[in-house]
Amino acid sequence: MLQINKEIKTPYYVQIYEYYRHEIEIQRMIAGMRLPSVRELAQSVNVSKMTVEKAYYQLASEGYIIRRKKARYEAAFLGPIEERNRIPAVGNVLRCTAKPTYAYDFGSGDMDMEHFPLDVWRKHMNRILSEPSYLTASNDEQGVPDLREALSQYVYETRGVHAKAENIIIGAGTAALLSILTTLLRDTWPRIAVENPGFRLGREIFRSMGFAIEPIAIQNGMLDMETLHRSDVKLMYVSPSHQFPTGTVMPIGMRYQLLQWAKLRNGLIIEDDYDSELRYYGRPIPALQGLDTAGQVVYMGALSKVLPFFVRLSYMVLPPRLMALYNQKRSLFRQGASIPEQCVLAAYIQSGDLARQVRRLRKDYQEKGLLMEQLLQDAFGNQIRVSRITSGVYCHITLRSSYSAQELRQKAEMEGCRVLTMQSFYEQPGQDKQKEFLLSFSKIPSNKLKQAVMALQRAWLEKEG
Repeated sequence: MLQINKEIKTPYYVQIYEYYRHEIEIQRMIAGMRLPSVRELAQSVNVSKMTVEKAYYQLASEGYIIRRKKARYEAAFLGPIEERNRIPAVGNVLRCTAKPTYAYDFGSGDMDMEHFPLDVWRKHMNRILSEPSYLTASNDEQGVPDLREALSQYVYETRGVHAKAENIIIGAGTAALLSILTTLLRDTWPRIAVENPGFRLGREIFRSMGFAIEPIAIQNGMLDMETLHRSDVKLMYVSPSHQFPTGTVMPIGMRYQLLQWAKLRNGLIIEDDYDSELRYYGRPIPALQGLDTAGQVVYMGALSKVLPFFVRLSYMVLPPRLMALYNQKRSLFRQGASIPEQCVLAAYIQSGDLARQVRRLRKDYQEKGLLMEQLLQDAFGNQIRVSRITSGVYCHITLRSSYSAQELRQKAEMEGCRVLTMQSFYEQPGQDKQKEFLLSFSKIPSNKLKQAVMALQRAWLEKEG
């Protein structure tokens, strides 16, 4: 029977999550057995409904529970317990049938639910679902008109992007939008230059669609413009406002050089502005698209770092010539993003709730990033170099160790920690003599951050045997 221990520091929603996860894993709750409703459980253990909802969302996202239409959550089928018991236990890594779940996920940029006002989102959702005529009128292959109007104003005010609503396309995540974009580009621009290191998913989507990939080195955080000029490529994918994974910002002079390069070659630049909201020091860096006067930039934005994992909505702004091509091929595309979610996001932006959410996150994440830097420095001392976190949710570290980067990654996994090696973002990974890693702090709850860093310390500093 579930009992909340109010004498310990573990959040109530985590206690609920851990209780049901354990009951389902050992099959004390068999597949199909229903969980109490949110209201019932909240009343029985004397917590808020929001607390129960957070726990249920986490269980559902990891596949422990499922929800049938118009019914309560029920335990999911994880496979025969005998087969699951034959999987060797690896430290604190929690195994499930779909993919491993880590005790401390330093590799995910997703938001921890403690930072999201679910009650506000639910309020907007309830209002939207009570207006079926509005939902019907909002059906548009390009995206809900109200959301495109809201984003048009939002990106101008926050990023200096010039975007008419009719030039914005909504998608169910960046990958969905890149699928549309590759269809529009491949006949005219069959080769694409990409940052090296850079965004792996984008690179692989272009490769899978038949594009030739031309890696352009990031040297000391800057794009190698000489190599770009020597190549005959006319299409470039960049993240100028916060280069991923190095975290550097492209200076204004280089931005103008890049725009001039595209203009002279009649080329295109794809600007990925994926986490522009999360800048902690100084004024926000204006988007490259706002400097473009010749229609050479495709602007891509996402709110994945300021909205929870279950809201997968991204957007792109097409310049006039690509918008005309999109309209010619419109019949090839289908809108895969949920219409109710698009409507809710439009209301969330128009009401000012998104702006308030971003302000809260900037403060919370800046404090959390500083805490992460301090914890790492305290745990590893002169064995580590920690780069200052000025934006985003990732901390770039360099570790002194006799182990290779891959061995260190595996040792971290043995302690239940998922980490990303910098080498994994290169087109052709080489010898990582520097032992560089990206560590995200966003998905790990603040009250578990110290435990997470201690797990890394055990993995990377303790001697075997």
